[in-house]
Amino acid sequence: MAVNVIAHDRRLEGRAPATNMHSFTIEVSEDTPLDEFFNDTAEIADAHGGIDVLYIMCHGLHVIAEDTTALQFCHELISYRNVSEFQRLRGKVDRIVLFACHAAETTMTRSGDGDELCRRIALNAAAEVTAAREVQTYYREEHCSLFFCEETAIEFGDWEGEVVVYGRDGSIISRFGNPSVWYDGDGGVHDPRREPRPAVWYDSHRQRHGGR
Repeated sequence: MAVNVIAHDRRLEGRAPATNMHSFTIEVSEDTPLDEFFNDTAEIADAHGGIDVLYIMCHGLHVIAEDTTALQFCHELISYRNVSEFQRLRGKVDRIVLFACHAAETTMTRSGDGDELCRRIALNAAAEVTAAREVQTYYREEHCSLFFCEETAIEFGDWEGEVVVYGRDGSIISRFGNPSVWYDGDGGVHDPRREPRPAVWYDSHRQRHGGR
């Protein structure tokens, strides 16, 4: 029976959801070779008749020196240089969901590299890929007593901004959206579902909106 896999790069702060009978959690870091991640994921798929959804939880990066974007995942990152590694999951994974900021960006770089990177992930894995074009927020809480602190699992909640789904051939098969995050004058990110936009706010390009 196919299972889900949650792959959490620990540089995204918070506790990954625990493994259970229907879902496996893989934790990686800057010290984890990408090859090890693909080996572990393929082994889980082979042992359980495939993976329904592979969730990748990490930060999205703007690599300024190369004017491109990447996913901060494992030692090597996920980028154009190694996206072909997703071929190792062909026939093993049905869908991939990227919980990362700007994973499918179209305006952060000159060529909108995030969009193309997601398209190539879909093509190489022969899987549907869901990713957001904008900044994403997530929640975690820490409850402390006199002797210890317990952290809740990461909860992404609803998406913010435009979200796209790529088909197995790399084409966009659907789009949907929710209110985008907004920024204050100091660059702080705010979730519109919890904090409605004030009279004056800034977008991801630091453009001012509202007011005089």
